[in-house]
Amino acid sequence: MGTTYRELVEGLAGGVMPGRTIKAYAPSGPAGGYLPASMLDLPLDWNAMTAAGATVGSGAIVVCDDRACMLDMALNSVRFFRNESCGKCVPCRTGSAKLTDMLTDWTRGRRRANDLVLYDELCHAMRLTSICGLGQVVHVPIASVMKHFPDEVEAHAKGLCAANVCFRIGAGG
Repeated sequence: MGTTYRELVEGLAGGVMPGRTIKAYAPSGPAGGYLPASMLDLPLDWNAMTAAGATVGSGAIVVCDDRACMLDMALNSVRFFRNESCGKCVPCRTGSAKLTDMLTDWTRGRRRANDLVLYDELCHAMRLTSICGLGQVVHVPIASVMKHFPDEVEAHAKGLCAANVCFRIGAGG
């Protein structure tokens, strides 16, 4: 505890591949959200992560280099959560499926006018009504990407993926 994420990732873990730069990291896996590389100097500390809007969680760190599409990373996380849902409660079962479908459309440049309102309402309902923690965190990867990487989210609405990940044939689905 107290070691910075930069020390962990670049020092102890050896950093990213030569010639690449860190774009983002998830300090507790995707359930804790994605933070930009500019926040790597935060310490591994419960209070610091809470203040940053993230969590320490299990301590499993996901690192994304400059080739990553953050909207695609959020989609992969939400898809994983959908697949992990036990299906017992309706908010998690249907909400995670709806968020996956919605995000898949976004990565394909098909964001509808009312999607952001629907997203907000769905996430609010899932946080309040899901039986377990899974349904309460499904939205976190999306929310963090929208907060820290808004340019990427907006570019996708225009059919552009700076990482050239989402608009290749077969990508994102």
